[in-house]
Amino acid sequence: MRLMGTNTTGSINGYTALNLSGHLGLGAFTSGLVNQPFSLLHLDAGGFQDSGFRPWMQSGMTITRQSDQSYFGLKDEGGASNHTVIAWSDNTLVHPGPDRLKFIFVADNTAANGVAGQLNGLEAARFTPDSVGNQTFFGVGDWLTAGSDPTERVDLLNGRLRIRQLPTGAEANTLDKYMVVDNSGVVNWRHLPPSTTNCYWNSSGTNLLTAYQPVGSNGTCPDRSWKIGIGMNPPQYKLDIRHSQLDGPALGGLRMELRTNGAGWTNGMYSYVIPDPGSGSELKYANAVWGRVDNAGKAQPGLPDDELSRGVYGSSSTSQNLYLKASQGVAGAASATSGHVTLLYGGTFMGLNNGADVAQAYGVNAEAKNGTVNYGVRAMASGGLINYGVFGSATVDTNSWAGYFQGKVRATNYMMAAQYYTYSDASIKTGVESLQDVDVLAKLEALVPRRYQYSPAARQRFGLPAGEQFGFVAQEVEATLPELVVASIMPAELDSTGEVVYPEMDIKAVNYQGLISLLVKGHQQQQATIAAMQQQLAQCCAADPGMAPQDNGNPKDAPAPEDVQEQRLVIQPNPFTDHTTLEYYVPQAGKVSLSISTSDGKPMGTLREEQAEAGAYTYEWNTSKLASGTYFCTYMLDGAVVVKRAVKVVR
Repeated sequence: MRLMGTNTTGSINGYTALNLSGHLGLGAFTSGLVNQPFSLLHLDAGGFQDSGFRPWMQSGMTITRQSDQSYFGLKDEGGASNHTVIAWSDNTLVHPGPDRLKFIFVADNTAANGVAGQLNGLEAARFTPDSVGNQTFFGVGDWLTAGSDPTERVDLLNGRLRIRQLPTGAEANTLDKYMVVDNSGVVNWRHLPPSTTNCYWNSSGTNLLTAYQPVGSNGTCPDRSWKIGIGMNPPQYKLDIRHSQLDGPALGGLRMELRTNGAGWTNGMYSYVIPDPGSGSELKYANAVWGRVDNAGKAQPGLPDDELSRGVYGSSSTSQNLYLKASQGVAGAASATSGHVTLLYGGTFMGLNNGADVAQAYGVNAEAKNGTVNYGVRAMASGGLINYGVFGSATVDTNSWAGYFQGKVRATNYMMAAQYYTYSDASIKTGVESLQDVDVLAKLEALVPRRYQYSPAARQRFGLPAGEQFGFVAQEVEATLPELVVASIMPAELDSTGEVVYPEMDIKAVNYQGLISLLVKGHQQQQATIAAMQQQLAQCCAADPGMAPQDNGNPKDAPAPEDVQEQRLVIQPNPFTDHTTLEYYVPQAGKVSLSISTSDGKPMGTLREEQAEAGAYTYEWNTSKLASGTYFCTYMLDGAVVVKRAVKVVR
């Protein structure tokens, strides 16, 4: 080991005036030119050449062995530019050099770990300099096993190259070169095939062309205006196909099958409608695809009715263990980038009864089943002044429904413009019981009203409002009233390409409507208790005149309002288990009484009764022999009463 002291005049590889102070070297440092540490940390395994050293190789770690050297650290390029560097050197660029920079993965040395488990490990990539030191070749693959080196600036040994994102600029339709690959896999380029001079059917490489050349390219090409008819004459469209199943069996008039390798967008059929440039005409009615089934005018009467007919039928399916991120039977999109559009629909569906005997008519009949997450209809709208994911309207009568759902419906944020009703008819209920045997007040007392705000992530996903909210926390309600809490799984939400936008989420919800009946019952119990206590108080004062205010047989004046307000009773803790403390304040000397009664007003006894001077008092109340439930503590001072509710819970 060698630790350099203060040395500001060091010399390495012909570079002088080097500051080698504080450099630490681990190794012999006795061979040839490697006799001192080159950088702050230097590991020497018998190196004898210093020609790979540069003055900027000091803020890092150097490794030397024989004639080779590597450096890992920072490179000062002036100012605040200190770049991280991996450098390696070979003093001899010819055979057996130059040395390579390799990336190797190693695993446990067992046969089960393949090449990575062997002695040399699995080489992932390497950099190989050329023999004159002017360029390097980067190769991806196990070049050691292949016994070769990369020979191009980027060289892929095996496997495939994938480009996840193509350029987003305009299509380069004015270029006349395209990329080709030779038999050895080297990428090159060539010009596009020269334009043909034949106006009629011609071939260009593997393409068969006609009716594409503009007028005037080589005289007047008549095929530009030609129509092609299959099974009919004359054709009415650019491509017109007609077939009768009476002429031979066929499942359709046109079939297009496209075998794809799954890369990028793939269209079985692509249709595009655009006004002729410069014509000034507008599209009044335009359909990229128009489907029609006409079952009128059957050849023979009495034929069976058509079982099912569709104007457009879309189907997407997978087989042979293929994988699809998203499968859509029909996908419709309408977009506008300029101009004025009054209405914009991704799709329009109508089920119209124009006088026929129609049992049921649906604008949209959607069904999804057998999936992990199923949507009959999934609609999204965003980015507009007014957005509707789904807009439904119906006449206001008994049997018209703007939306009719059988099953659970999730609405994250909603507003009501009219009354909102919930089915509550007696005919749909069973096991109806009164709440009179339920200690409602104790359950309501245990509830914890909260104020809160929804998190930004929840507002974005569920459409929840911003700002302060009031309510309960489902987990806290569940501890007291589990019947009012339901746990569900919010399914993951995907975009149109199948990518996960929001992951699956476990969430709990509270039946706030169910609290209404408990609040009503609690109010009824509380009113009954107040009435019972008022009756008890009247009986108590009539039976024991000493408890009533007296002055030579005449009632005292009522306490001043400020004195009544100061007369207070605090129960701490509350709720409690086996013990609690009654803290009360006597604003003026008088006769004090502390008594306990049940939740329905029945007296249980007197805890304290005495003549007390003004001041603060406490009473330690042992409740270990009481059953859990709600009780009332009455503090009476010269006829003025304070009543507090006390709740005992199970430990």
